[in-house]
Amino acid sequence: MQAHKLPASHGWAWVKAGFALYRRNPFALAANVMLMWLVLMFAGMLLVPLLVTVLPESVAPWIAQAPLALLLPALSVGVFNVCRTIEQGDPVLPFSLFSGFQRNLRELVVLGLIYYVGSLLALAITTAWDGGMLIDVMQGRRKLDDPALDADALMRSALMLMGLTMPVMMANWFAPLLTAWRKVPPVKAAFFSFVAFWRNFAAFFVFGLAVALVLWLIPGVIGAVLAMASPSLGASIAMMLPMLLIPGLYGAFYVNALEVFPGLQDGPLA
Repeated sequence: MQAHKLPASHGWAWVKAGFALYRRNPFALAANVMLMWLVLMFAGMLLVPLLVTVLPESVAPWIAQAPLALLLPALSVGVFNVCRTIEQGDPVLPFSLFSGFQRNLRELVVLGLIYYVGSLLALAITTAWDGGMLIDVMQGRRKLDDPALDADALMRSALMLMGLTMPVMMANWFAPLLTAWRKVPPVKAAFFSFVAFWRNFAAFFVFGLAVALVLWLIPGVIGAVLAMASPSLGASIAMMLPMLLIPGLYGAFYVNALEVFPGLQDGPLA
């Protein structure tokens, strides 16, 4: 599967194309993205209390993440199948999100396992380095306003975790579509994804800036302006607007996958 190297300017073009796709059927894309996150959220809400009864409270949340990580690639493919349907101008059927479970599910579960193990390894290395400070904050055992907390050390730990997680994210970016649509084996798909992301790092850097602009800066500015008239309205808009924009970003993820890997243009194999 050949990956193209694209100019940095494509990072912004992906965002524009993603929102253009979103505008073609906003309800269908938003409904399926929301359904995906509801599935993950409720699965987590059910799993954590169940596991707390048999595991230490500090361990249960991380074990509960395993099933969610295993489900995520197939759910992501379901959203991309919706994007493909919208792009082709066809009606989106109810519960199209779960179409991602219909093809190469075992391989997609393996991809989820790769992502989960990689993420846990990054967290374990960070925890060994900072003595568990960051994970204590993440789990609420220590508060950010704790006088004994070293803010600089916490920031270094957070940056370290981000740096260690980045390769895992790069390996997972394109892998679900490569596996689901073109039957690329999971390990090979993860490798192809990492290399393709690295080759297009400049475009993804611009893409990240564009996402920050669309998802955080613009809603923040709009919220701040509205807050001059009504603080509660401004705060509500600043919180709700990013949620309304997130489906457009999934459209952008779909577009960049097809541009980097033109072999995916024909959609899923039968």
